[in-house]
Amino acid sequence: MEQELKLQILDPSPVTWERICKFPLLALGKAPTLKLHAVYYDSRDGALRRAKLAYRVRREGKEWVATLKADGQSVGGLHQRPEWNVTVSSSAADLRVFTDPDAAVLLAPFLDLALQAILETRFERLESRVDCADGSQIVVALDRGEILASGLCEPILEIELELATGEPAAILEMGAELCAHLPLLPDGESKMFRGLRLAGLIPADAVALGDKTPPLRRHENAGKALSRLLIAQCQQALTAARQHAAGNSPETFHQLRKAVRSLRAVLRFCRALDTDKRLEGVRQELADWFHQQSIRRDHEVLAEYWATLAAGTGTEVAPLYTWLSAQAETTPAGLGHLAATILQIWALLLRAALHSDEDLQHYAEMHLRRQDRKLTAAGAAAQTPAELHALRIRIKNWRYVILALGDMWPSKDSKALIKTLSALQKISGAMHDADMAGQHLAGLATSRRHGLAFNAGMLMGYLHAREVRQHKKFSRHWKRLESIPRPWN
Repeated sequence: MEQELKLQILDPSPVTWERICKFPLLALGKAPTLKLHAVYYDSRDGALRRAKLAYRVRREGKEWVATLKADGQSVGGLHQRPEWNVTVSSSAADLRVFTDPDAAVLLAPFLDLALQAILETRFERLESRVDCADGSQIVVALDRGEILASGLCEPILEIELELATGEPAAILEMGAELCAHLPLLPDGESKMFRGLRLAGLIPADAVALGDKTPPLRRHENAGKALSRLLIAQCQQALTAARQHAAGNSPETFHQLRKAVRSLRAVLRFCRALDTDKRLEGVRQELADWFHQQSIRRDHEVLAEYWATLAAGTGTEVAPLYTWLSAQAETTPAGLGHLAATILQIWALLLRAALHSDEDLQHYAEMHLRRQDRKLTAAGAAAQTPAELHALRIRIKNWRYVILALGDMWPSKDSKALIKTLSALQKISGAMHDADMAGQHLAGLATSRRHGLAFNAGMLMGYLHAREVRQHKKFSRHWKRLESIPRPWN
């Protein structure tokens, strides 16, 4: 079973490459440069691909090595799948070289296929073996080159951490250390997957193999079930981080914040099962990253509001929109630190699952009822902007947990509750935005830059007028929330 973590290098500069080559943890030292050339094969109609098999022949030094990879999973940059390697005499395609019984069974229907080359990879590799503190051994491969398909090419610039022996958590821990110090992010796409997309054999918007986490079951152990759920949340957050690195837009940033918020909500929900506080430190690091990014979110939301208001009133959008966008860009994304924290959470859960003597249903229902009581009490007492903001956070956390636990009850039983919580979250967010606008725009509204001052005053007035209407809507939806049946009842 191949188990590896793939890390994409975000900065292609020679300075960064040299820094990575010399990074002590990778132990590359004076490792010789290996030149690798691989040819990937399939039939004209993609029979192997449809069977979720990958077949390549690669030149490694003076030898040709044929490799077969079977169906597995690739989530959050961690690739896990069966793999067979056989030394062969040339690059010619021949599936009969795989004599392992398991491989032979998989290939039996395809032995008479007419195979053709569908893509190639050519790259240089620096390789080392690293011994970990827990006794695990990791093969480090630093790759730089290109993927070739259909007359097109795409760069390869990545690090692969493959588990030679030991525990999978070891490669996650090493990946966390690397992401914390180098411009790297976990990448769920293999070289072959990227090549298939480049060749037009899969859609341009195709995504790599998804998570195959089994659904939650009511009567399974709560600690094990919620550990599995948290790992799935970690994987989703890492995927969102990678998508934001590629897109770097307000929308990808919003999706990343949602993924991290959901992970934080489930972590908080599981605190009672973290009896020795192993996750306390990384949970706080996750909160620190989220709060540091709030100012970017604030400026992006204000820019969106202003674009809408300016279009509706025929006002020039540029001065204030440009200023707000520039303010948003001054906040570093901190994706490496975020990825390192998430990988640490994942590794800790692999090392030891959360502990519980209860089944999932009992634990979930007891804690959801407790959150329900606290939410109701907070809603009855909330008056000030700070109290309303705290209530909004409670609404968010409760909603994300209910969504994450959705396997436990039919969607029809939770649909009304989720819909009302979503509406309350949106309305309370709009109420908070008016307060947030005052924090960020008050100084600008009194500045001598008349165009900006006028626009800032317009936006503040619009949001404060809107806030009054939002308070009335919030009251209506809150009364509805109080009367909606809870699915766990």
